[in-house]
Amino acid sequence: MNTPTDAPWSAEQVTALAPDAQVSKAGLKLAAPGTWSGPGTDGTLLWGAARGSGKNPYKVCVDLTGPAFTCSCPSRKIPCKHTIGLLHLWSQGQVPSGEPSDYAADWAQARRKRAERKAARAAGTAPDADPATAAKRAKAARARAARREQRVTDGLADLDRWILDQIDQGLVTTSESRRTALRRLAARMVDAQAPGIAARLGALADLDDQGPDWLRALTSELGAIHLLARAWAGREHLPADLVACARREIGLTVPSEEVLAAPGVEDRWAVMGTRDREEGRVTARDFWLCGTSTGRWGRIIAYAREAEELPTTFSPGTLVRARLHFHPGPGLRALSLPEQPAAEPVAGWDPEPLSIAGAREAWRDALAADPWADARPLLVAGRLAADAEGRLALSPRKADGEQSDRGDAGEHSDRSDRAGASAALPLLRVGAHRRLTLSAVCDDVVVAGLICPQGLWPLSLLTEGTVVPL
Repeated sequence: MNTPTDAPWSAEQVTALAPDAQVSKAGLKLAAPGTWSGPGTDGTLLWGAARGSGKNPYKVCVDLTGPAFTCSCPSRKIPCKHTIGLLHLWSQGQVPSGEPSDYAADWAQARRKRAERKAARAAGTAPDADPATAAKRAKAARARAARREQRVTDGLADLDRWILDQIDQGLVTTSESRRTALRRLAARMVDAQAPGIAARLGALADLDDQGPDWLRALTSELGAIHLLARAWAGREHLPADLVACARREIGLTVPSEEVLAAPGVEDRWAVMGTRDREEGRVTARDFWLCGTSTGRWGRIIAYAREAEELPTTFSPGTLVRARLHFHPGPGLRALSLPEQPAAEPVAGWDPEPLSIAGAREAWRDALAADPWADARPLLVAGRLAADAEGRLALSPRKADGEQSDRGDAGEHSDRSDRAGASAALPLLRVGAHRRLTLSAVCDDVVVAGLICPQGLWPLSLLTEGTVVPL
């Protein structure tokens, strides 16, 4: 495979790979030599057959340089309990070295061939990529892209006219007529091959107009869509990065092969956390990574359909060495090849965090570069406090010069407290266990999170050079 691993992983590293607590607990129980027949490792490959409830044992293989896993059991969880059990057995030093078994060698060879074919496609050197065939395919692809762009142009023009009509007539119409119109327009955007716009309109159709802030949410989203329509209409006169943002929001994706063919960014990436979100019938999991040398952020997205387990490609709190290939534009989406690089614990990392004021400025800069950005990752330092509305928040540190502790107690102190509360950055959706975790650290904390107009969505804490997922 690649290079041999230096030493077996710790029990904590193995546990971090388990998709849930149930698999973690069951896997630990399977970490007994009597459960396995013919286990072995050659430094990059790990294999073994686990006795199960069926007639035949379950064959497990692990590519330790990925890591990547396979097991013949029927579980949909990846990695399954048998994989976790074998990894624990290996971490305990109870797996001997040897030559791969036939099933392990076959699996490793199949992985190598798939990787070679994928790399060849990305580089345009696949066996069937002769010049004539490649030129013909490229011409057909350009024609398809032109037809789709025209559909998008026509659809967005219709949608923008409807939005301007609503502004002229007034937005406070009956909810039923507005919902009907929005659903009709969403279907029109599907026909126009603009799925990103269709999703936005569908969400607006479901907006509850009994809520206290529904009109602001409606006008804000319609304004964003109007801006998107105007950007698309004038795309020939806009910077390339802004056009890339518009294409992303519309739903015009860039082929993975094209992204992987672009130069990558090599670094040791700290996995700061994950965030799940629903996209129709598909659940998306964002893995947020921060380069420990470059300071650059990247977002790897994994998808799972209904009844499928979300992948655990990257474990929060770990460090991975990988080359990330970024999509065009100022957005942070990236691809990694291989998909599951080897991981180790984060240790001795001491990045420079932003102050509260610096975090707000970073958010303004992000919006200036990408008007449709919903959030941006950053590291921010502050003191745990309550904001003006009593929510858990980060308030400015005195060391940052955003508050003053000079003067007499009394009126000046009250003014300072009120100023600190108004400048505080609310922490969003912090559950009880997270609140305890944050409070137990110290008053002066560094939080990795996603900043948005409502505040900061915490992902992890940085403490003593390590990353503690929340």
